[in-house]
Amino acid sequence: MVLERDEQEFALHWTDVVRKSNSEMAYQFVTHAPKAIRLMGLEGTRQWLLQAMDVYDREGLYPGSAALDDLERFAAEYRLSHISVTLEDVRPVLETFITGLAGRNLRLEPGSGIYTDTNVLYLPPRINRYNDRDENYRLYKVIAVHLWAQTWFGTFRRPTPDSPHLVQILAEFPDNGRALKLFNLLETVRLNACIERELPGLAREMFALDTPAPVHDATWRHIMDQLESEGATVADTLAATHKLYPLQMPWPAALAYQAGFDLEAARDGIEQRLEMEKTELQSALADLLREALGEKGEAEEGNGEEKGDGELELDADGDEPELSLDGEPMTPPPELADLLRSLLQDLDDIPEDWLTAAGDEEYDRGSQADQDGDSWRHAAGEDGVFTYDEWDFRRQTYRKNWCALREVPTHPVYDDFHARTLERYHHLVGEIRRHFEALRGEDRILKAEPNGDEVDIDALITAFADMRSGVEMSDRVYQRKQKVERDLAVVFMVDVSGSTKGWINDAERESLVLLCEALEILGDQYAIYGFSGMTRNRCEVYRIKSFERAYDDEVRARISGLRPQDYTRMGVTIRHLSGILNRVEARTRILITLSDGKPDDYDGYRGDYGIEDTRQALIEARNTGIHPFCITIDTEAGEYLPHMYGAASFVVVDEVRKLPLKVADIYRQLTT
Repeated sequence: MVLERDEQEFALHWTDVVRKSNSEMAYQFVTHAPKAIRLMGLEGTRQWLLQAMDVYDREGLYPGSAALDDLERFAAEYRLSHISVTLEDVRPVLETFITGLAGRNLRLEPGSGIYTDTNVLYLPPRINRYNDRDENYRLYKVIAVHLWAQTWFGTFRRPTPDSPHLVQILAEFPDNGRALKLFNLLETVRLNACIERELPGLAREMFALDTPAPVHDATWRHIMDQLESEGATVADTLAATHKLYPLQMPWPAALAYQAGFDLEAARDGIEQRLEMEKTELQSALADLLREALGEKGEAEEGNGEEKGDGELELDADGDEPELSLDGEPMTPPPELADLLRSLLQDLDDIPEDWLTAAGDEEYDRGSQADQDGDSWRHAAGEDGVFTYDEWDFRRQTYRKNWCALREVPTHPVYDDFHARTLERYHHLVGEIRRHFEALRGEDRILKAEPNGDEVDIDALITAFADMRSGVEMSDRVYQRKQKVERDLAVVFMVDVSGSTKGWINDAERESLVLLCEALEILGDQYAIYGFSGMTRNRCEVYRIKSFERAYDDEVRARISGLRPQDYTRMGVTIRHLSGILNRVEARTRILITLSDGKPDDYDGYRGDYGIEDTRQALIEARNTGIHPFCITIDTEAGEYLPHMYGAASFVVVDEVRKLPLKVADIYRQLTT
């Protein structure tokens, strides 16, 4: 096939883009490009290539090559794009909907099949089963709810951690493929009944898409009645599978929204989560026990009673798990209650030995993550692990769920750093406080008002001129003072990469001390986070002060404990902190970055790539109403910061030692 000149340039451009990621993928693309252009034109070819590159990013070379080979299927679906709904179209809405149902947070991802590993719901990349986009969207929603129902209504739940998984149980059948198909049909009956009881509105949508055909066989009907009863569990589904498997009779047809299974993936997801949550549970119980026994001991000593031995018991029979200490009921903190609920989604009961508090040594999730390698970063359902897209300017598209970010508290260091800083800058502290006190009490003069304390000369002259020209004279000729009400929320994003070691780190910490002292006078809402990491799989933000946290001795100790870490991946941090900032009620939201250099990371996140992703993240922040600003000590910042932040949205402090002197003053100018 001979390509036109514009088609040739298109193919060569994208070949060069793909080559920078993988030369084999580039070769595969240029091989298929003429046929793709003939079938779909330039835009369809671009979408086909980007979809294949997304597969390559997530799964590697061979699946990516297979996606390129699957050209004709993609072209057939592309021709139906006017009725198709893609997962990318509906994911934000569906993830919010699924999160609102209950249970643990579940992400939605495109997959080769429809199943869940109990952390992620894998759905088709696009759906065009019906000739109506709204119906295809409803099918997405119902499939997602069915996968959620597997996790919530106990499809994978076992009596104990030692009980066999579904994959082991179904492997005992002579034909485990046939057994799995039968189990799926029966479990769908049970889950449909659960959904109809809990979510009747959604059940009506579900049955409108595809209603189960009537079953006339008496044996099937009796079993389905049992599975549809309110007390039915997955054990009943397994018992029904054993009963029906030997019988030679036609089975009901599968439903359009019927989910599938990857039992090995579910088993691995559950085992990984249980191991992590067991350790977290024992650590949380240790903290709870220390606090409870301390309070109880003080009360009992005051009454002359003997202290209890600290025996914890769990009652999981009700709607909510309940703890008791030495026979007395106690309310677990929200984080512990969430952890117990998550465990009880996977187990009928939590073993007694799991309710033993951890030893004296503190459980350090950071060190645990190091021991486990990268596993924690890919545990999509783990609390505290967030995934974000990253902008690839060469492809002009996002790499989906490319970065894994973890939010961790900074280790506090209780030393005299705070006192030394105030002593060192004692001459400056008083001046800062005076400036900020004046700022807090600032009045704004409102001009051209209908009444006020003084005459507005400018407005009076304008009104007089109007009168002389025959226009009715305005009565808005006064001016009055109005107290400025500050309604600000600010996040400080502090670079603690390895390049800040030494003077820079000291200057950053001193700046934060002086800034906090000033902000406490103003009463502005503010939060402080450090950021660093190494590669896209280990991006970290260090929580120094959240919006909810008061500026207390622990926050001061966290500032003192802030130390240089690894690299500077800025885009993912901006996206994460923008999300935090947007959840705060405020008229004005500001994101201030304190940095010593340009974006840089170990895995190639540098140069144009890092700058363009950071710029895109800042554009996203601005589109939500956030005002980004950067304070840097990089003397070469003029080469890239105007492109990233805009010419008026950054300032360069030419010497490290001036940083503490400048930050509070820059903030004062920025917020007035």
